[in-house]
Amino acid sequence: MLQLEPYKGRSRKLVIAIDIGTTYSGVSYCVLDPGEIPKVLSVTRFPGQEGENKSRDVKTPSVLYYDQQDHLRAVGAETTLENIKEEAYSQDWKHVKWFKLHLRPSSILPGAALPPIDVDKPVIEILADYLAYVFRCAKNFISETNPIGRQVLNSDTPIDFVLSHPNGWAGPQQNTMRRAAILAKLIPDNVKGASRLQFVTEGEASLQFCIATGLGEDVIHENSIVTIVDCGGGTIDLSTYRVVGSRPVLVEECVVPECLIQGSTMVNHRAEQLLKDKLRQSRFSTADDLDAMMTSFDTMTKPTFRDSSATSYIKFGGPRDTDDTYNIRRGILSLSGSEMASLFQPSIDAIKTAIDSQLSGVDMNLATLLLVGGFATSPFLRAGLQAHSDSKGLRMYSPEGQTSKAVAEGALWFYIDRRVRARTARYTYGSPCARSYEPSNPEHIRRQHLLYTFPDGKLTLDEAFACIIRKGTLVTETTEYNFHFSTHTRDRNEHSISTSVMSYRGAEIAPAWRDEEPDMFSVACTVTATEAESSWRRGDGPLGPYWWQNYEVILLLGLTEIQAQIAWWEDGVQRRTPAIIVYDDEE
Repeated sequence: MLQLEPYKGRSRKLVIAIDIGTTYSGVSYCVLDPGEIPKVLSVTRFPGQEGENKSRDVKTPSVLYYDQQDHLRAVGAETTLENIKEEAYSQDWKHVKWFKLHLRPSSILPGAALPPIDVDKPVIEILADYLAYVFRCAKNFISETNPIGRQVLNSDTPIDFVLSHPNGWAGPQQNTMRRAAILAKLIPDNVKGASRLQFVTEGEASLQFCIATGLGEDVIHENSIVTIVDCGGGTIDLSTYRVVGSRPVLVEECVVPECLIQGSTMVNHRAEQLLKDKLRQSRFSTADDLDAMMTSFDTMTKPTFRDSSATSYIKFGGPRDTDDTYNIRRGILSLSGSEMASLFQPSIDAIKTAIDSQLSGVDMNLATLLLVGGFATSPFLRAGLQAHSDSKGLRMYSPEGQTSKAVAEGALWFYIDRRVRARTARYTYGSPCARSYEPSNPEHIRRQHLLYTFPDGKLTLDEAFACIIRKGTLVTETTEYNFHFSTHTRDRNEHSISTSVMSYRGAEIAPAWRDEEPDMFSVACTVTATEAESSWRRGDGPLGPYWWQNYEVILLLGLTEIQAQIAWWEDGVQRRTPAIIVYDDEE
């Protein structure tokens, strides 16, 4: 178990971590009290789970009901109550699920056939509705069960939040989540509000959970390699770390993490399509029958499937529901073992390929897989991955304990006691730039059609690329990446600086020109700042006077979010100012 030091802050603080999962969501919290050892707790009760309907799980469904006017009517476990389902049916409410996957970058599972969202609201507003609901549930639970937490809530002390997200989410998705948190009134829309919200990947949160709870203490030792395979409802997140210290445990991310949209929802998606195709000509193809079958499949058939040679059963009706043509007897549909296996196999194959990629070139004697997450409890999934690990001479463990809450609790441990010392750059990052024309340079000659004249009179070529950092580079949280620029303007009232940070996804080690692989470059974000007016210099060019400025863009890429500064010089002294980062819709 992780040994923590007492909290050194000057006043009490409440921190809430929210794991918005594709199918289920979890919440953990911690009251940080000066001089006290932090204790991470989970919200274990949500509306709709009281009384006879109380679930032993610590999560609530990631689903919402909206009425025909797009007003929110029910959320989470409330949607499973019979009176709510009856009202939803009679009033034709709109059922929204899997909304998280609609936030994914377009590079992940492009063209995926996700369940449509029939509500006339952008996904960010649906996420905000869900966050507001979960936050309200968390506050109620804390007030009812934790006297000190109630005191903090009643004191109107600002609350810090940690939101987790899949490994493949980046700046644009974090920005969307932050705007949703503002809409949900978790944080205010200002600089102080921004400082109260942190992000962590699901893979890193799972690692923090394993370290903090001792689930990996037998394998997390100095010089070992640990790959976390977080098998969730929507995504499978793989993260690989090298342990560089054991007392205390310190790790470095040694491979670019992977994110696969092959979680348990994809098994459901394939099952639903199989049932529709199988029963298309039968009287059991109605929406009600299919919904009943999918509920039974999700809660009973899928989690217990383990043998591809045995028949599986889906209970959905009564004694009169029989049709031998479709293997239906007394309200029970039979599926062959091979049919069931076909629903799981694409996920298993994708995970195996990703494991091989994560551990390419690694000494298997030093490596261990830790399998966590709700989908990791599937016997068939575990058996398939265990066989693959055995064939590679790789140790694999699926720790006992509440690993379904690993992400929510791990996100809090990330906030309290970070153990990841360095992370790998997800992409090759750089900036578009211009180069002074060199008449003897062959690369410049063949780009003569791109020539233009700078305000200072110099012939210049566009479409160049200044590489800042290469994909896979190990970066600490304090490492700064600087790149120098010079900007010119003929508008003396223009004193702001703006430059784009681009990501490159091609195979070149050091790409120099953007026009050679234009599809491989995309704008990750735009960095803007305003410098002191006195730092600009006046010049005279062939087209008249202009103003120019030399400056540096400084990026911090080793954090869970990109941070930036702009630096310039006045009277020989470097000045800095925080930069505003504006994201495009996609990275």
